[in-house]
Amino acid sequence: MIKHGVKCLVLALDGLDPDLFVRFRDQMPNLSALAEQGVFCPLRSTTPPMTFPAWSTCLTGVNPGKHGIFDFTERITGKYGVRFLNSTRRRYPTFLRILSERGFRVGSIGLPTTYPPEQLSAFQISGFDTPLPSKADSSYVYPPELSKDIDNEMGGYYFGNFNEGRIGPAWHKKVLKQLYLGVDRKKKLVKFLAERFPLDLLVLHVGETDTVGHHFWSFYDRKSPRHVDRGDLDLSDAILNVYRSADKLAGDLLDLLEPRSIIVVSDHGMGGTSDRILFLNNFLAEHGFLHFSETSAHTAIIGNLKKAGMKWIPYRWQQTLFKLADSRIASTIESIQRFSGIDWSKTVAFSEELNYFPSIWLNVKGRDPRGIITDSDVDSVIKRMKSALYDWKYPDDGLPVVKQVYHRNEIYEGTEIGCAPDLILELNKPEGYSYAMGRSSAQRGGETCRKLTLDQYLGYKGETMNGSHRQMGTFIAKSDNKTFNVQDDFSLTDISPTILHLFGLDRIDWMDGKSCLAGEQGVINSNFITPDNYKYSNEEENQIRERLSSLGYLE
Repeated sequence: MIKHGVKCLVLALDGLDPDLFVRFRDQMPNLSALAEQGVFCPLRSTTPPMTFPAWSTCLTGVNPGKHGIFDFTERITGKYGVRFLNSTRRRYPTFLRILSERGFRVGSIGLPTTYPPEQLSAFQISGFDTPLPSKADSSYVYPPELSKDIDNEMGGYYFGNFNEGRIGPAWHKKVLKQLYLGVDRKKKLVKFLAERFPLDLLVLHVGETDTVGHHFWSFYDRKSPRHVDRGDLDLSDAILNVYRSADKLAGDLLDLLEPRSIIVVSDHGMGGTSDRILFLNNFLAEHGFLHFSETSAHTAIIGNLKKAGMKWIPYRWQQTLFKLADSRIASTIESIQRFSGIDWSKTVAFSEELNYFPSIWLNVKGRDPRGIITDSDVDSVIKRMKSALYDWKYPDDGLPVVKQVYHRNEIYEGTEIGCAPDLILELNKPEGYSYAMGRSSAQRGGETCRKLTLDQYLGYKGETMNGSHRQMGTFIAKSDNKTFNVQDDFSLTDISPTILHLFGLDRIDWMDGKSCLAGEQGVINSNFITPDNYKYSNEEENQIRERLSSLGYLE
């Protein structure tokens, strides 16, 4: 029996798109009522608008240039290689930790970038960056003994892994059932925890609203160049119905917890992906900025072998193989796919060719292992590269591919800027659909772009997903005793100071954002200890890579 209401409930609906909410609003009565009685507006995500940097910014109130997380991975200093990240890479404390240390009872469920779990005053259940199989063990939760209770009561906590290298006619129906089940399990889990722990603040992450957008957009959007019509309402209405499930969850939690304040926030929006795919390193090579080496074929072979393995090896066997591998196989594979096949002695610039983060690194002498351009040449190289990128036209219609090229200093500020790529590209969206990005090492003939084939429209692990992230996320909020006053430049950096303000605390001077509550919020200076940089073990890193691949983010 829940003995008291929660002061504040934060419902983190991953990827909930503001335009879709407006379109579906009449079928989402609970969130619609909150928006009507309180406030609803789009909010700006991070660059890139993707899970790790966005939720880290939401939790801390600072931009990625301060907290240091730009991707699921980061470049290893002095190498052409990457390693996988977790919450300890974040340079600033979360509002969860701050409120917990101020004596408030704080619980958190499933937020990405919360592994290893913090010792919050109530509990924390880590997100999908937990390096464990789908059903987790005690290392994913604090206090650790809570895992046994969750196992006994709920059958364990599931992260919802799917083998996305084997998408066939029955795959989407199977996954859709798991998405509905996942939302339903969250209500049961919250009820179980709220009966055990008195709470002032509860944060619940719902990833199903993101997954359904990535994999069911082609069924939903009849105007999409990748539209697939199977004559099945379960598939074409999947996004709507998962949104409705999230809305029902919101209503159930309002009845269960009776929060004085509720904030609904998404880390980014969602939209369709084009049937046009770009190969950025091929483009750089065509213009003399990059040179491939004879190992390019070797890189393609590794990528193809991995795709074949992910397609035909059952998921539980994949996990076993990674556990048996006594090496840092995950980071090695990821590094090979991003950096192999390039002749560094002749290369001025290169891209990691990430679907969610179109960007370019310069190959700088003294910074990169085999850098060839000097600091004095950087500006002239960037000028020439910008000129080439702005002249890039898609051959079918002659429309520009690149809308804007930013230097990292134009987007980020803080001590961690050096971990970001040198140039960040904002690509145009032909007819409103995002370009897909492909691996140049796997593209024969050196094409800089092409159309996807019909069998690639739905996408699968190692290929592009048919739904992709958008810059603007969703904010809905209502409070019994506070008034929200949202400004036009509202962004994820404003969430953390707003939550502190709800609890009567001052904004901390290092935060980039400001509270959107009416009334003045004080500002205090705060010294803090940067957390130890916990590195994943070999086995943990392998499991993380597989989970990110299963979600479709990595090849």
